[in-house]
Amino acid sequence: MSNPYGGEYPPYQPAPNPYDSGAYGSARTPFDGVSLAALICSATCCAAPVGIGLGIAGLVRTRAGRRTGRWAAITGLVLGIVLTLAMAGFFVFAIVLGAKSIEEADARAGQCVDVNTLDIVEKADCDEPHDGEIVWAGRFDGALVKSFESSSTQDFCAGLPGLSASYRAAVEGNEYEAAVSVDAFEEDEPDTGDWFVCYVTRGDGEKLEKPVGAGDSGGTTGA
Repeated sequence: MSNPYGGEYPPYQPAPNPYDSGAYGSARTPFDGVSLAALICSATCCAAPVGIGLGIAGLVRTRAGRRTGRWAAITGLVLGIVLTLAMAGFFVFAIVLGAKSIEEADARAGQCVDVNTLDIVEKADCDEPHDGEIVWAGRFDGALVKSFESSSTQDFCAGLPGLSASYRAAVEGNEYEAAVSVDAFEEDEPDTGDWFVCYVTRGDGEKLEKPVGAGDSGGTTGA
């Protein structure tokens, strides 16, 4: 278009868009997906070791501001380390506990035991102070299942077949308390064939320092 005062009008230029990323002089920095994956894996516990590796990779990828999400990489790395150490500690605890605990199928009368805070029966040295002593070890049959369900623990253990006189006197007396450990998912509802042990501890909570049967091996391993 001609300018009446001479010359031409300058060509039309559209106004700049203030929301265009180009208006700020650079493209938006992308978020790092590896860092996000590190956070997600670490939060799932079982994949925490994977989260450690992804967290390290995320730190490298977000270095010098090349990508955003460095916070996710750091969080995923720290969380992954903490949870991995916790899992390792749990596995070590489980291994130690399994090595010390008594298998009802391998137990025998006269064996000395300790009872931990989880009420799990563990092997103990009879020459050292210990919590209790096994007086009977065997398996449930139909009659024993009925007796277990209808009797007190004290009466059940006192009535076990083949129990020696010294152990029966200990179970029926006031000095000791009887307890039963059953190799079953539901200890209160044993089935025929389940292994179990009956053991006694001192009623006053003190440690035992001598055999309950006063040298009598006693007890019976049921069929």
